[in-house]
Amino acid sequence: MNWLIFINFNRSRHARLKSLIIIFVISFILSFIVLLINYIRILPIPLIIWWGSTCNIKNTQYTMHNSKKFVSTNKMSNFSKFRCTGDENNINTWPDRLCVFNNICYNVKMQQFEYYRRLRNPKFPLFFDSIQGMLSDFSIKRDGKGFLSLTLRGGQSWAPFVIEQACPTVNVTWLTNLHTLWQKYFYDNNFGHLVWEDIGSIFYSLERMNEFDEQLMIMHATPISKDHNFQKFLDNILAVLTSRKLVEYKSYLTTFNTSYICFRHFMAGGNLRLIHHAARQENNGRESLLYKWRSKIITYHKFDSEYIPNQHRIVITNKSASIFAKASSGMHRGIVNLKEVVTFVRKTYPSIPVEVIEWQKITFVKQIELLLNTTILISPPGGVSMIAPFLPHGSHAILLDYYVTKPTHGFQNGSSASMEGMLLNHFPHFKKDYYQIYGKQDYVFDFNGTTDTRNDASIKINVTRLHLLIESALEDMNL
Repeated sequence: MNWLIFINFNRSRHARLKSLIIIFVISFILSFIVLLINYIRILPIPLIIWWGSTCNIKNTQYTMHNSKKFVSTNKMSNFSKFRCTGDENNINTWPDRLCVFNNICYNVKMQQFEYYRRLRNPKFPLFFDSIQGMLSDFSIKRDGKGFLSLTLRGGQSWAPFVIEQACPTVNVTWLTNLHTLWQKYFYDNNFGHLVWEDIGSIFYSLERMNEFDEQLMIMHATPISKDHNFQKFLDNILAVLTSRKLVEYKSYLTTFNTSYICFRHFMAGGNLRLIHHAARQENNGRESLLYKWRSKIITYHKFDSEYIPNQHRIVITNKSASIFAKASSGMHRGIVNLKEVVTFVRKTYPSIPVEVIEWQKITFVKQIELLLNTTILISPPGGVSMIAPFLPHGSHAILLDYYVTKPTHGFQNGSSASMEGMLLNHFPHFKKDYYQIYGKQDYVFDFNGTTDTRNDASIKINVTRLHLLIESALEDMNL
């Protein structure tokens, strides 16, 4: 019998009112408990995770493989996903495409990367081409080209194979840290291109895709060069991105001793061409990327990337060595009358320290330190001038042009062209003063029998014109 019938309605009005209040409170509490239980069922995922942590729910555990590689013990089945940036309406733009893949695997036996999707008929599209329509595969028969490139300028095409099944669950290793597959393009001692284009492209890709991992593993698509100069690049530049050593991908992946090596996060493509005929327009908008990379390198080597010197220092490049030099004198895009120039500058500005530097003879760390304390850099064209971005805020670089006798990189015959301007013009923290070349009186061929003024001529500086540029720089800085 419901307990409510025992309420004595003959009691005083005060007693009856008290009983009704008690009944109301009990009913409210019971209703609140029921609502709370139903509410927990629809909690957002982050709140459920928080709630579960109070109940000692265990998260996925990770172990270390060979004390170097993060490996997940998670055995759950997955399908692949990917996202890209770049032209996603034209399959032929593969040299510039940048993509991040989730849950793709390397098949050791087949020696191929595999993308796993559900078997469907008809197949779902993976890409949309404005001419070919919806494409259901990454690599179609079109002159052997892939979906993206592992190196600059489309030098190494790549695409995963589509497998219509879930990711493998047997004899498989799962890697949870970010991996990227990459291949360098330039010579081992081509410093500027390696820093700003080759290795720099890895940094730009991380920023562009908003993918960051302190345990980044960079896998080289081909055997790694043992050249001494390249090894120095790895120590001074690649180390800025990750504490892990560069590995050749096939050798690295076979160390896991499983049939499949699968990646939770995998990045490839997106190498940025910064120095070529169209770069003068393409580099617009890349200033932030370039400056972040410059600052990250400086900070890694324990210097202040925002440092501003309080006194002048003029540095003149003595390009005393070059692998491209063909003459017995060793000249290659150098300063013909270097002694005259140095004497003139020192005599004209006796109160300003003037240093003549052979950059190949000092360490990279010393190069950064010297540049950060330089207010005026005078340099001929070529790789040396590509260190100019390490100059401090407000400084000036007087960069020697070359005379154009063969149209290239968008410059016409008879013009004064800047070899690195298409890159350096997008570092606005320092100013560029171009020493222009007007004709035969301004250059000397490095050896007989050549007509290539871009690659095989050195500059004869007119000190009167150089004086104008130095005076302009000093007035602008006004230290």
